[in-house]
Amino acid sequence: MNAPLTVDADKRAARRAIVIGAGMAGLLAARVLADHFDSVHIVERDELPNEPSSRKGVPQARYVHQLLMRGRLILEQFFPGIENELLGFGAVPLDWYADVHWFGPAGWMARTERGFATWSTSRDLLEFVVRRRVLSNNRITLHKSCEVVGLVKAAAPGAAASLRVRWHTPEPPASSLARIDAALVVDASGRSSHMPVWLRDLGCETPQETVVNAFVGYASRIYRIPSKHADAAWKALVVHSRPPLCLRSGTIFPMEGKRWIVTLTGASRDYPPADDAGFLEFARSLRSQALYESIVAAEPLSAVHHYRRMENRLRHYERVARWPEGIAVVGDAVCGFNPVYGQGMTIAAIDAQLLHTHLREAAGKHAIGHAFQRDVAAARRAAWTLSTGVDYRYEKTQGPKRAWHMRVMQRYMDHVVALAAERGDVYRRLLHVMHMLAPPLSLLAPDIATRIALRSMLGTTSR
Repeated sequence: MNAPLTVDADKRAARRAIVIGAGMAGLLAARVLADHFDSVHIVERDELPNEPSSRKGVPQARYVHQLLMRGRLILEQFFPGIENELLGFGAVPLDWYADVHWFGPAGWMARTERGFATWSTSRDLLEFVVRRRVLSNNRITLHKSCEVVGLVKAAAPGAAASLRVRWHTPEPPASSLARIDAALVVDASGRSSHMPVWLRDLGCETPQETVVNAFVGYASRIYRIPSKHADAAWKALVVHSRPPLCLRSGTIFPMEGKRWIVTLTGASRDYPPADDAGFLEFARSLRSQALYESIVAAEPLSAVHHYRRMENRLRHYERVARWPEGIAVVGDAVCGFNPVYGQGMTIAAIDAQLLHTHLREAAGKHAIGHAFQRDVAAARRAAWTLSTGVDYRYEKTQGPKRAWHMRVMQRYMDHVVALAAERGDVYRRLLHVMHMLAPPLSLLAPDIATRIALRSMLGTTSR
């Protein structure tokens, strides 16, 4: 629903929380906050659709989105039965061991038995189903077409933060302003977050930023799945780049409506074209012809869309001195990853889990403090290492110089990926790391390290 906000300098503010942004990170945060507050207000600048469809604030939704296994498990904890709901809308069950055909830097990954299943959907459908679940909670109110103007010092007793907001709809009158007080404000507004400016305006320091940019670009198109594909050995296809020899990659994933979403990716400004002929030619230039051969005769159902805001950007809120109580930042507002690696939604789910833990430990005080931002930063370290480690392989990547041990780890990971093309057991363990179920250090286990040492001595290289 879309309810009016009023200036609420009263005791109710101590039992109120506000979430900025109704994307996946904001919805998951609101789901958690409803367990700890009497009322939760989601402030969203977009006019949200009443069906699974795209919206202005999520331009990246037109590209492949994958909820990693850890994210799937967290969603099922927050929303019991969501799997059946998604499948009812046409989401496709996807077993990463058996259904995903992945051409990695060393060739096709080993195939193995089934048993590592998640779902494949459009971002629009997944967000729609989660949003419907969240808004069914009578403690949660959504305010659409409502823009946050800034943070102010709270006036209400017991409140820790306030927002200034402006509407862009006729009711209340267009551009009307108001302030809401709350015990906790959670910024889930994504890469475009204004929190650094708001902190400065409150007299706090702005966070340091680390940016690693491989100058990656997407082009994506939806196709009807050809009827003859029913006999194929795969549901999803990944063709990986191999820098510096090949900077191009591509994926095909199934989605509701018996459709494929096909996304082509180029790094170091080798961007895929947005025209029909250029899209197909780029697909044909990949290291394997499998993707091109799959789509060349398939029926396109959309135009080609392109997107280039793909840098890894980490805001170090954990380093900000004198952190204001009652403020929390989650999701892409903290760290936007290169979306090629599919980590964003799962990291947002992990943030929601952390929010629940800190609020439970606060025992009703609600002002969770700076410790939350430190834990949020820690939860990203492995994902950041994996994402930027791959991006640093491209010669034109810009970013801070990597420590020597990070370069050594990247070379070791090259051997792991090569070994995963030969052995199903190694591939399974690599997938557990990629899906955030196991830390990267688990790949240093003696059995894997011994095989890699042997490969190094024999001079085995990837193809």
